[in-house]
Amino acid sequence: MIAEPSVVCPVLIGRSGPLSAAQGTIERARESNGGVLLVSGEAGIGKSRLTRATMEQARERGFVVLQGACFEADRAQPYAPLLDMVRSVASTASPAVAQHYFSTAGDALVTLFPELRTVFPAASAREARDPEEDRRRLFHDLTSAILALAAVQPLLVVVEDVHWSDEATLDFLLHLSRRIANEPLAVLLTFRSDEVSPRLARLLADLDRGRVASEVSLRRLTEEEVATMLQAIFGSVPAPGPTFLTALFERTEGNPFFLEEMLKALLVSGDLVRGSTGWRAGPLDRVKIPRTATEAVARRLAGLSEAASAVASVAAVAGRRFDFALMQAITGHDEARLLALLKELLAAQLVTEESADAFAFRHALTREAILARLLTRERTALHSAIARILEQQLAAGAQDVEDALAYHTFEAGLWERARMHATRSAAHALSLSAPREALQHFDRAIVATERLGEPPNPALLLARGGAHETLGAFEQAHDDFAAALDASRASGSRRDEWGSLLALGMLWAARDYEKAGELRREALAVARELDEPTLIARSLNRVGNWYVNREEPLAALPYHDEALAAFERAEDQRGVAETVDLVAMTHHIAGDQATAGRHYERSVELFSALDERRGLSNALSVLAVCGPSHHASSAEVHESVLHAGILDEERPVRITVDIGWRAGEAFARAMLADCLAWRGEYARSVAFAREALAIAEELQHREWQCAARRALGIVALDLFAHEEALRQLETAHAIARRLRSATWTRWTGASLATGLARTGYSARALQLLGEVEALVPMRGGSPDDRATDDGSPGATLGVRALGLARGVALAAAERWDEALACVQHFDPRNEGRIPCALLVRAQALAGLGRVEEAHVALGAAQRGARAQGARALEWRIAAAEGRMLLARRRRADARRAFDKARAMSERLVAAFPEPELLEQFASGLAREAPPSPPRTRAQAAKAAFGGLTRRERDTAALIANGLSNRAIAKALGIGERTVEGYVAAALSKLGFTSRAQIAVWASERGLVPRPAPPARHSPPRGRR
Repeated sequence: MIAEPSVVCPVLIGRSGPLSAAQGTIERARESNGGVLLVSGEAGIGKSRLTRATMEQARERGFVVLQGACFEADRAQPYAPLLDMVRSVASTASPAVAQHYFSTAGDALVTLFPELRTVFPAASAREARDPEEDRRRLFHDLTSAILALAAVQPLLVVVEDVHWSDEATLDFLLHLSRRIANEPLAVLLTFRSDEVSPRLARLLADLDRGRVASEVSLRRLTEEEVATMLQAIFGSVPAPGPTFLTALFERTEGNPFFLEEMLKALLVSGDLVRGSTGWRAGPLDRVKIPRTATEAVARRLAGLSEAASAVASVAAVAGRRFDFALMQAITGHDEARLLALLKELLAAQLVTEESADAFAFRHALTREAILARLLTRERTALHSAIARILEQQLAAGAQDVEDALAYHTFEAGLWERARMHATRSAAHALSLSAPREALQHFDRAIVATERLGEPPNPALLLARGGAHETLGAFEQAHDDFAAALDASRASGSRRDEWGSLLALGMLWAARDYEKAGELRREALAVARELDEPTLIARSLNRVGNWYVNREEPLAALPYHDEALAAFERAEDQRGVAETVDLVAMTHHIAGDQATAGRHYERSVELFSALDERRGLSNALSVLAVCGPSHHASSAEVHESVLHAGILDEERPVRITVDIGWRAGEAFARAMLADCLAWRGEYARSVAFAREALAIAEELQHREWQCAARRALGIVALDLFAHEEALRQLETAHAIARRLRSATWTRWTGASLATGLARTGYSARALQLLGEVEALVPMRGGSPDDRATDDGSPGATLGVRALGLARGVALAAAERWDEALACVQHFDPRNEGRIPCALLVRAQALAGLGRVEEAHVALGAAQRGARAQGARALEWRIAAAEGRMLLARRRRADARRAFDKARAMSERLVAAFPEPELLEQFASGLAREAPPSPPRTRAQAAKAAFGGLTRRERDTAALIANGLSNRAIAKALGIGERTVEGYVAAALSKLGFTSRAQIAVWASERGLVPRPAPPARHSPPRGRR
């Protein structure tokens, strides 16, 4: 067979802008200003062609290129593109070079891909511990290896078709991209713009927020560019005329790949031939230009020999990429014959050679066109043949075929083997923290079980439910856990029943605390019947934590104490760490922040020793809120070196991002947002809270939605954005009610009541507080038996918050006696009391006319706020002082207090980026701390001259002219004693000690008129 002329365009057409952008990314990376280039567009638009051109330019500039690709069939195989990169280095250079490049990540890579032992003989697979921790170490090791390589030689990392990527790879790419800003490293990702998955969309959004990526979107070619492309393809031989060009352009719509496929189909059919004077197309009324690229590929397949067509069919079923050994085993051809047939496919430009052993279809559409020609029975038979060969390879020690076997045995309907391979592949994916990839395998395993006619497998259902839960899919997770519970009870498996109940209890904690409690108590009962200490201890902790979230810490502690003792007897360090962390939370909710902080610091040490990042992030997040807060006194808070750095370093958030724990990230961001709001760092607080809300809504995690909206509402209230504040706080409270969480119902109810009171709805605020107290009866419950129900420092945080909110609402309603009674347990003589409560006390005392006591309370509040760094409260206290002074007609002192409040508050919003909110803040600030009235001309002149009055300025001018007090008195028509008073006042205001200093000052300020120059006289004229 004579190969047809190549119709692949040898040059890039119409891509000067995107190519320039790619060059810019490369050049910036050479200067250690790394970044990500996103290349998007529809299928066939030329993404791969632009990528190859970029890679060539990078190599010319001394870059090392690491290339990987994603294929549709590989979506269930975690980190497939990473394996591509290592393999490409090992095949194009040598195993020794690959080992050198990736030596620091050898253990991680062998753990991921056991077949790489030949490349890294000294590496050893790591024992699986915690999936999130394993993934974090993997990300760290791979990133370190890549950055080390970039430090030696500039590096370009290319991953094509990430719309088909597994989620684990996308998570790694985000991790890597966040660390290349100051490195000689560029990352290039290509994807189809019309096939963006939710996870890819999140990656693109994260890259955009981090400002580390730029995107070039490839457009279709114009008709003029298509003409240029035809000229480049046909070279010096003239292309067909303009009528053919127009018809071709209309059919392909300027898509380069489609255009090449159409030309190839026309060549094969004989409708496009080369004559003596140039290329000619047959009469267009008889030429059948294919309507789609699939039709064009099908026409070319018709021109293949029967044997080559059969090889193409086998290859298409095998996948976008296929290897020579597999093809030889399935087809039965000897090496020479198979090579000849593959050459036929290469000549037809259907496949490309990737290496001596690997081939791939030139385009995904090529493979799709071939598959479309096969009958279902044909595909099933080929899947079965491929599975048989792969199982032989697995038996011979192959390490990288399990995922492929799961796919092919399932497609072949080999249900027993499909379940086995899918279950193994799912477990492997979970060990790599790739839950979405695991889901595909779990689905196959469960369907295979159904096809075998067997009852549901509780373990499989629990595992799949766990993957759904990790991804935030509540309904799917609940269905799986509930089905696992039914299956375990039907089969009599008590341990699976316990696991199902505990899983359901954990799941419902984000939706309904009461239901979660029922399930957790039931799980504890099953664990006690099984009499397994570890299961009992885990259940005890879950029940104890449920009591904590009901704000009953006294009831929680015995459960945690029993669990801790069990874990210590079993020498289960992870269990000990988790229990200490829960004990810390118990003290935190109870309002004992100092004790909570000490326990959290211990849990931080334990989790760090275990390298358990989830627990570490959680402990650090809550440790942050064990410090200064709305409801704590200076004496109660926990502060240490570790605590002090959490907000500045944002460590808990960075940990969750590193390990890809989305729910944990939402929690960490919400906790830090609350702390930052108290410190008056509004811009950071809002950014953290908004990101927390976005993640929580994506995961449908009600609890963290509640926390994030509460933080946003508190900041909006501080900025006088009352409408927005009430919207956020009302939504947060509604979510808390649906959660049936006592803790969140109290916290959000207190915040909403405070917002209502501040915006003039004090009656509604008091009504709301009554509703909350009726809905969630006061239980108190601090661990050291100081429990009270009146909102005092011995009460739980939620009870205390409600007490403070009631005091604010009563003060706003000017019910001064009741407001004072509400906060009477806060002693104004004790500077360690809660600043918020002291402010309410001061306002109530002032309203009752007990002015001196009010000022004492206000001073204590100011000192407490300053000690806690509560800048958001400090200016409000100064404004309240100004209003009290103004009521006593001490206008000058009031003005100084208002000016102080305005200066402090304006510093807080100096960096806030939203003009509309700033306008609302300015308006509210003017009401709380009115600005100074405009100065009169006399006041302005006085201010300009050191505060001296007009008479004092006149006196200073005459002193500068050398006059004595008596002479000044005579000149101004006043008494000499009065002049002495003016001189003394000028010395005091200007800080001088002598009349000479006044004279110099008056001269410098221009108060002394310059003497007129002497008159000029003409000399006398002489006589003539």
